[in-house]
Amino acid sequence: MNHDLRKITYKIISEFEKNKSQLKLTRDQIINKAELSSKDKSRITVFTNEVVKWRKKIDYYISINLKKSISKLDKRILNVLRIGYYEILFDAKIPIYASVDYWVQFTKIRFGRLKAGFCNAILRKARKVKINSNKNFKNLSIFFSYPEWLVQKWENQFGVEQTIKLLKYFNLPPRYFLRIPKNKKISSSLIIYKNLKIQNKESNFFRIESGLSDILENDFFKKNNCSIQDRASGAVVEILNPKPGSTVLDVCAAPGTKANYISDFLNGEGEIHASDIDPIRMKLGVSRSESLSLNINWSNKNATKDLFLKSDYVIVDAPCSGTGVLGKKLDIRWRRKKSDIKSFASLQLKILKNISKFVKNDGILVYATCSLENEENWDVVSQFLKFDNSFTIDSPIGLIPNEWINDKNCMQTIPYKHKVDGIFAARLVKNET
Repeated sequence: MNHDLRKITYKIISEFEKNKSQLKLTRDQIINKAELSSKDKSRITVFTNEVVKWRKKIDYYISINLKKSISKLDKRILNVLRIGYYEILFDAKIPIYASVDYWVQFTKIRFGRLKAGFCNAILRKARKVKINSNKNFKNLSIFFSYPEWLVQKWENQFGVEQTIKLLKYFNLPPRYFLRIPKNKKISSSLIIYKNLKIQNKESNFFRIESGLSDILENDFFKKNNCSIQDRASGAVVEILNPKPGSTVLDVCAAPGTKANYISDFLNGEGEIHASDIDPIRMKLGVSRSESLSLNINWSNKNATKDLFLKSDYVIVDAPCSGTGVLGKKLDIRWRRKKSDIKSFASLQLKILKNISKFVKNDGILVYATCSLENEENWDVVSQFLKFDNSFTIDSPIGLIPNEWINDKNCMQTIPYKHKVDGIFAARLVKNET
């Protein structure tokens, strides 16, 4: 990595840590201001992802060589050491001497000779140290680089062996799927991507084995004729299974990936009403729908209290902890707290209680999250069914792969097992009262 790219990398990591913002958003804002080739953008994306992903493990290696707590380090210097340690210990493409020399000189120019001397001493001591092999949550947290509270929680919920499988899977390069609209000829679409390895056709979803960056740069994708959407995310819409001529309500819908897929089912007959509490994300949803020439009625509403149109089909894509997509959203592992799980569950139940009022008799309500946590999934559904006994669980058998259906007759995908995002969804039918 050249000097300019290193400077940009440092700026991204620093802004990410300082402002507690999303990594992708921070990175895009900084990269877009620089004149970089696609190759350089890709390099920075991978590099910053890896530094953030392995932060816990990197900090452990740094702490071994400190005479004080890592928490007392100047945050600016800590970010230098994190990047330097990643280069030295994880990136074989960069010679150790070159990495040490660059970051010492970088620190000298930015922060002075004294701090440069400190960095020099710590960087030269960089080495991998054997981590205790006992499979308790503290050791696993360091080895796989996750927060202790989450590893401990998963051990209690799934057991040690399943937890290890989850930790390993989310540290692998993420899997992406391409969804091509049903009104597009798949054969011609595949010709466009003939140089890419696209395998395992499932309906109109394709698993992308390689070439994601090429797809994103391709005119076919830029015209929004296809979408990057996880297969399990698409299955939530398939569980809803809206019919042409019906009215569909999608709340917490931005940026509109599911709403856009719903339009495939209606085939131009019926209405789609989508809403989101975040006006910026809602505008993004509007933009995507318009670029696809889809007739989706967007509104900026609060799903916990606002009024909505009574609909035949309703989908609640609830805000959640996001623990089912940790492999794609690397910042989540460092942004979430244990207390967030309870907070999300409370919010989710409030949304369900309000939105359920806008489901017609014999209508379908789908509640979905991208969380692996019981508290956000079945526990919320169970509490809601006690609150409103006019709703009952409706089996999704025949709508999605059978192996994705759990013992509660709900969808629950296990990332390491099913090779998709961790998605929960319950299909509920409103009975006439």
